[in-house]
Amino acid sequence: MKLLSTKAKKLLQPLRKTEAELSRFLAEHWVMLFPNYTFITREFKLDGQVRSRGTAGRVDILAYNPSTKRFIVIELKKDRDKNINDQASDYREFIEDNFAAIYLLALEQHEIILPKSTLISKDVEVVLIAQAFSQPDIERARKKKEVITLIRYGWYEEGYFLLDFLNNDPDDGIEKENSEKIRKIKNVIDGKPVTTEVDLYFGVLHESSRLYNIFYNFLAKYGLPEVLVQSSKIKLSTPNGLTFSIIANTGKGGYKAFLQINTDLAFTDSINFTTVDRIRPGQKKKGSVGNERYEVFIQNENQLSAFIAAIENKVG
Repeated sequence: MKLLSTKAKKLLQPLRKTEAELSRFLAEHWVMLFPNYTFITREFKLDGQVRSRGTAGRVDILAYNPSTKRFIVIELKKDRDKNINDQASDYREFIEDNFAAIYLLALEQHEIILPKSTLISKDVEVVLIAQAFSQPDIERARKKKEVITLIRYGWYEEGYFLLDFLNNDPDDGIEKENSEKIRKIKNVIDGKPVTTEVDLYFGVLHESSRLYNIFYNFLAKYGLPEVLVQSSKIKLSTPNGLTFSIIANTGKGGYKAFLQINTDLAFTDSINFTTVDRIRPGQKKKGSVGNERYEVFIQNENQLSAFIAAIENKVG
């Protein structure tokens, strides 16, 4: 990389710094250089047979990626990437194999707030920082998307420092997210419908979608429900503790239903809509897409209104 100072009218000369100086510089300017990563510590010691040759190791910088919920092993080289890849891979495998111990060490020895260990992925990301990388390593890293990130750096006279993400640049994701937000805002301004995850789930099942919206608006009386869209169902959870699994149907099949709503509320005596108890005496528990006990099959808006009224009678 060449850096031209238009003020001094000359090419700035690269500085030769040690790995320790590079590590310290990155840590001191972390928030500006890596705003998307959480810094944990420099020189994170790993005890045990860490390296492939059976020795202990020391991670140059240990960090955490809140976006992917993974630890990050960051390895530095002041020049080219010689052996840096193998070394980082050894560290990554060791941390993955000893996840619980590493998690506790990160919490106990360093002032950092992390999610519960059950919420963190046991997969570990690797970030390699060097002045140059070979083309085969660059191609290999790009094929392994999100596993290895390569960053090229340049340190120059007059206080200039450059970082160049060769792959997995966090700003690319931000730009994509911002573009999507702008597209949605433009659709609203132009009067066009905004496609949501819920819309994508129902697709062309318009009657199922219509009945779902009626039911969602009813639940909103108790506070906005938490919505989790999955491939096979939509999970709804209300602030007062009610949970429902919503499954779209075509109006065909045995129950002729457009909407299946699974619930733990019992309505077995109702004649206005069909309810199936998944727990049958003397038989194996009936399988279902949702986890709730009862399956309610809704054919039309009248049945949905009866179901909503039954819920109101139970919960007030």
